[in-house]
Amino acid sequence: MKKLLRPMVLLFVSSTLLASCSMLTAQGRRERSYERYVRKSSLGRVKQQKRMGFHKTKLPAMEPSEPMETTTVAGPESVGSGSGY
Repeated sequence: MKKLLRPMVLLFVSSTLLASCSMLTAQGRRERSYERYVRKSSLGRVKQQKRMGFHKTKLPAMEPSEPMETTTVAGPESVGSGSGY
């Protein structure tokens, strides 16, 4: 009886562990493949940016200039006689 009990227990434990393992389900496989896709594409983007030299081009530091006053100029005003026709 002991010879039969031990393999049955091992089979039961292994089957419960494998069934609950998310890596063996369809959803788990989809998640893993998506993670690989994201990792691969982000590494490819970094390599492409290094090849193009984006990491070297930086905007020059802008220093604030003195404030400037702006004035508005009014358009021509109509001049008329106060007596109307």
